[in-house]
Amino acid sequence: MPLARSTASGPSARRDGLLAFAGLGAGLVVLGAATQAPAAVLAVSALLGLAVLGAVVRSTLRRRAEPYGPADRVTVARSVLVALCAALLPVGLAPVLAGRAQEPDETWCWAVVALALPAWLLDGIDGRVARRTGTATRAGARFDQEVDAALLLVLALAVSARLGLPGAWWVLLIGALRYLFLLGLRARPAWRRPLPFSSYRRVVAGIQGGVLLGALVPLVPLPLAAAATAVALALLLVSFGRDVLWLERTARGLS
Repeated sequence: MPLARSTASGPSARRDGLLAFAGLGAGLVVLGAATQAPAAVLAVSALLGLAVLGAVVRSTLRRRAEPYGPADRVTVARSVLVALCAALLPVGLAPVLAGRAQEPDETWCWAVVALALPAWLLDGIDGRVARRTGTATRAGARFDQEVDAALLLVLALAVSARLGLPGAWWVLLIGALRYLFLLGLRARPAWRRPLPFSSYRRVVAGIQGGVLLGALVPLVPLPLAAAATAVALALLLVSFGRDVLWLERTARGLS
C-alpha cells in the first residue's frame, strides 16, 4: 500500500506555515527590543515582514495538485529569513529618507547580512533535498524562485540605500527585473513558453545575491560596492535581454 503524500493543503504545510509566522513574530519582537526606532517605523516593519512572508508562502499553502515535501520546508525557512530582512528595511531606510543620515547604520547593514546570508546559502540546499528525496515538483521550483526574487528585491533596496538614494536607484533594477519580466508575459502572452536551459542564465542569477551581500558589508568600500553591483546588473540585463529576444523570435516564428 503506497504511503499517502502530504499536500500543501494538509496539516504538514499548515503547521509549517504557522511556525513560519510564529518565527517572524518572534523576530519582530527582538527587532522592537533591539532598536530605538519610533513606533510608527516598527509598525511599518511588522506590516512589511508579514506582507512579504504572506506573499511568498501563499502559493504553497494553497497548493493541492503537487506534494508538499522536505525541500519546501527548507524554502519556508528561507522565506522567514527574507521576511525578517524586509522588516529591517524601514528601520535602516527611515533615517536616510528623512535626511538624518547619508547611509544606513553599519550595525543595520550587518544585521541584514546576517539574515540574508543563510537565506542565500540555503538556496542550493532545497533543490538538492528535493532531488535526493525524489520530491522535486514544478510548484516547489516556483516557490523557490519566488523566495529568490523577494530576497533580491530586499537586498537591492538595502544596497541602494547604502550607495546613496536617490542616485543609486539603478540598483533596484536587480530586484525588479523578474517582476518586470512577469508583467511582460502578461502583456505578451506568446512569450509564455519554457525557456531553453542556459548556463549563462543560471550562473548570472546565482551571483546576484552574493554581489548584493558583498556590497552591503560595511568593510567593502562604497566605490568597489558600486562597481561590483553595476557589473552584476549589466550581466543580468544581458541575461534577460537574451531570453526576451529568444521568446520574441520563437513567438514570431510560430505565428
